[in-house]
Amino acid sequence: MYKAEFKLEAVTPIFMRGADQTKAEIRAPSIKGLMRWWFRALAGSYFGDDITGLRKAEEFVFGSTGRRSRVIIEVDSPKPRKLHFKPGIIDRLTGVSKLRYLWFSIMLLSKEKSGCQFQYYYPPNTEFSIQLRSFGEREFKIALLTLWASVVLGGFGFRGRRGAGSLAFAGGDLEIFENLGLSTSFKSPEDLGNSIRRAVKLAGKLLNKNTTVRMASYPTLSEKTCCVALWDSGERDVFGALKKFEGNYLRFRKNVSKPERIIFGLPIKLGGRGVESIKDRLNELKNARRASPMMVGVLKINEKPFLKIVKFRTSKFHYNNKIDEIANWKTLARFDKSIREIVVYGSKSIFEEVFP
Repeated sequence: MYKAEFKLEAVTPIFMRGADQTKAEIRAPSIKGLMRWWFRALAGSYFGDDITGLRKAEEFVFGSTGRRSRVIIEVDSPKPRKLHFKPGIIDRLTGVSKLRYLWFSIMLLSKEKSGCQFQYYYPPNTEFSIQLRSFGEREFKIALLTLWASVVLGGFGFRGRRGAGSLAFAGGDLEIFENLGLSTSFKSPEDLGNSIRRAVKLAGKLLNKNTTVRMASYPTLSEKTCCVALWDSGERDVFGALKKFEGNYLRFRKNVSKPERIIFGLPIKLGGRGVESIKDRLNELKNARRASPMMVGVLKINEKPFLKIVKFRTSKFHYNNKIDEIANWKTLARFDKSIREIVVYGSKSIFEEVFP
């Protein structure tokens, strides 16, 4: 059997729950679900809109209702802490309440007790271990790739696309990643870009695919369809870096037209002036669901916190044509220019191009 164990550390707070939504819990099924998402992003570079082929490849590794998973994932969940939202307490303890715009929904999920809001969470520097096991070498390596992408590029739990739940590899069998050509600690932005290229190339090799596709209807980690960038906020503190990004993000949203804000995700409530051109679609926008094509997290380069910004271009923004035709991808290109990020993989230009 092929097996490995890794120690992961929270860079930013983790707000993750299990079946009991009142308790914080880092669960193997939740992590496996995120790994499956990144499997599709990696494999999608080769399968494109061959959804049947992609689904078969995913089920072969991670299983389905009719097939057992070939990869076993176990997690040692640590003990969570109680996060208070009482004014004057939370700022001193964690600084979470400073991010009222990026993490607004976390506060909405909190419970009220004796006039003080709280919920359970995992603070920065929390460590836990994850074990991967498989009888197949190919499946094991694919699982390693997806875990690597989940940790390095993604975010875990609530507001994982807006800076919460950023993790880092802190120990364990890290030489396994090094043997695959994947870095787990980064000395430069170029180091990150090279590791992503290696991960995408290795995914194709393991899937017996050698031709990349132009664009799919779902997010794919191809240089032709995504942009991975780093932003140096100038801050040495994780919360300071996120706060500075929050300010830039909020100002940008306020300075673009209301219809242009749609590209950052749905649902969205729009009203008042500036919506006359889409007033017949406001109700559809309010009820529609579409995850933001932009993911934001924190990644340390030489121990300094950088904002990692991962954006995906897809062939359609939404399956509803009335919504799809008003989504403006160029807004993401304008946002890129507003913060002067460093592109390490892919290109900003994909958000300015017009595709048939």
